[in-house]
Amino acid sequence: MTPGWDGGVAKSQKGNLRFKGPERLSLDLAQALELPAASVCNELGQYPCQNVHGVALGGVDPYQHSVYETATVTGATTPIAVERTVLSACNARITLDVNTPASAVVFKGVTLTADGKLADAASPAVATAVTSLVRRAWLRDPTQDERDTLVRLSADVQATGASTPGVAWMQAACLSVFSSAEAVFY
Repeated sequence: MTPGWDGGVAKSQKGNLRFKGPERLSLDLAQALELPAASVCNELGQYPCQNVHGVALGGVDPYQHSVYETATVTGATTPIAVERTVLSACNARITLDVNTPASAVVFKGVTLTADGKLADAASPAVATAVTSLVRRAWLRDPTQDERDTLVRLSADVQATGASTPGVAWMQAACLSVFSSAEAVFY
C-alpha cells in the first residue's frame, strides 16, 4: 500500500522513533546552533553535560556505574537532562547573538530596546529568527501557526515581568523548539 500525501508532515512508515542519546543530542545542538561542541553544555563550567547526564540521556556508563546497556525506556530525569542541555546551548547561542549582533547566527537582526524588550515582535527579523530556529531543529519550515505561536510567545514572556523580556523570549523560543519531540527523537 502506498501512503497518500496529506500535505502535512510526512508520516513514518515504521513508526520507530528513537531518542537521540547524549552524544547525538549534544552534537546536533552544536551543529544546529553553530557552537563548538565543548560549549554546548558544561556543568559547573567544566564537566560536559553529556558525561554528567549520560545515563539519564540514554547513554551507558560501564566503568563508573556498571551500566552496560541503554535503558529500554527513558527515565524520570531524562526530560530534565534534555532541558538542561538544550537551555545551556540556547543560552550560549543567544549570548553570542545579543553581544555580537553583527555576527549573529540565529537571532540576526532582532533588535532589543534599551529596557530589554523586543523592538518589534511583528518584524520580519523576528519571523526570520523563528524560521531559522525551526529549520535548524526540525529540518523543515515552520507552519504559519507554529511561527505565529512562537512570535506570540513574546507577549506572554513580557507579561511575566522578566527583566529582559526580549532575551527571555529568545530563550523560551529556542528551548521550546529544540526540546520538542520532533527535535529530540529521530
